[in-house]
Amino acid sequence: MTGCKKKDTSTDSSSSGSTVTDIDGNVYHTVTIGTQIWMVENLKVTHFRNGDLIPQGTAIDNPSTDTTGYSYVYDNSGANINIYGYLYNWYIAKDYRNVAPIGWHVPSDGEFAALVNGLGGDYMLLPNGDTTVGGELKETGIVHWGTQGVPASNVGATNKSGWTGLPGGLLYQGVFNDLRGSGVWWTTTTLEGPNPLNEAYTMSLINYSKGATRFFSFKSSACSIRCVADKSK
Repeated sequence: MTGCKKKDTSTDSSSSGSTVTDIDGNVYHTVTIGTQIWMVENLKVTHFRNGDLIPQGTAIDNPSTDTTGYSYVYDNSGANINIYGYLYNWYIAKDYRNVAPIGWHVPSDGEFAALVNGLGGDYMLLPNGDTTVGGELKETGIVHWGTQGVPASNVGATNKSGWTGLPGGLLYQGVFNDLRGSGVWWTTTTLEGPNPLNEAYTMSLINYSKGATRFFSFKSSACSIRCVADKSK
């Protein structure tokens, strides 16, 4: 892995079609949805904003008691990085050195709620969140969606919002799960439940559902990250 670090720059992403560049030089397209500006691709940066290298972990580095920050490559395949980005545990998402480009940040639970509710959904609907507008957040088709080994599906996907959600799966309790079946994105918000120090909220999209699920995971799990701009319209 190269130690070369590039300048962290970003464009004025005030409208759809703009781009933002991370410290490694990866370019992400952006889309404006309501008052928010989102990246259209999952994060795939390997350095924090200050240039520090993000440690890359393996499945054995994933006990629920470990608070070390790691990035992961699903099945250790570089092809998965190019399509779905890296998976990161929550300790990377919340690290003070900031994994997002300048002018951007990892969203809170409330910011995902604003995204889903702004499209006409109900993110706080019990038990697991919205049941109607997740399809507007998913990339259409079955090129990247659809669990292998069973008939491919991508229920309700229209990508009407332009958010283009991709199913990068996750690492949970040391096991990679559900590539092509679900996308799971970290929020920075700690769970208000019985294990607030160990769990945080996530938002997920699933191939067999048109909802956007508000759920949670161990902070040591590894999920995708999709950044939102600091500024609003």
